[in-house]
Amino acid sequence: MSLSSSLGFSRKKNSMKSKNQPFTYTEIVSITNNFQTIIGEGGFGKVYLGNLKDGRQVAVKLLSQSSRQGYKEFLAEVTN
Repeated sequence: MSLSSSLGFSRKKNSMKSKNQPFTYTEIVSITNNFQTIIGEGGFGKVYLGNLKDGRQVAVKLLSQSSRQGYKEFLAEVTN
């Protein structure tokens, strides 16, 4: 299983750009400190606070297995 971040912040230009950087599940567990801090919840599941090694904070969305409509929403977000 791998997850990917679709956006990255460029400090030089103060803008967002696509990176599509893949992460393993083990890396996601580390980034979120074992899914410690929930910062939101949607139709797809919960959103966790994460910190990348370079100091950037990220939101990690985890698809709930019980979500039906959320699966479509989740796919729409990660493919854009």
